[in-house]
Amino acid sequence: MDKILTLLDGSAYSESVCHHTAWIAQKLGAGVEAMHVLGRREGATSTDLSGALKLGARSELLKELAELDAQRAKVAQAKGHALLEDAKQILEKDGVPVVNLRLRKGDLLNAVRELEGDIRAITIGKRGEGADFASGHLGSNLERIVRTSKVPVFVASREFRPISKVLLAYGAIHSCG
Repeated sequence: MDKILTLLDGSAYSESVCHHTAWIAQKLGAGVEAMHVLGRREGATSTDLSGALKLGARSELLKELAELDAQRAKVAQAKGHALLEDAKQILEKDGVPVVNLRLRKGDLLNAVRELEGDIRAITIGKRGEGADFASGHLGSNLERIVRTSKVPVFVASREFRPISKVLLAYGAIHSCG
């Protein structure tokens, strides 16, 4: 239970997430689990081109498409490892003595659920990799995590500044009648 789960995606918020996580980990005397999840969009083409091939399509084209998918998956995995290694350096430099790295494939919520029983809190950036496209909105992964998490979720801004004030949001669901 003395771990903070930090969720990283390579966005402009990732470095700030690491600094915020280190600050929180030091206050709680906790280690850090840094995790990057390769989702459905990473490591595969955005559309399945094989269904567009009609009778007479060459098997060589299918082979090339499969090789392209494999190469994209390899690049996404290498990017994930590099992101986590960079995060570990930042966290250790900021004084976190125990940093574990996790690269997962699949759904973010499922990956978080697997660890939720062993963590005290989650840190995540205010927005993700698409931050510049929808700057007026919170990230979709942030919303998904906040709605389902059973532990506190700390939301990092784009730039780290030592924390002097904290806002706690608490909600309860009430049914009528």
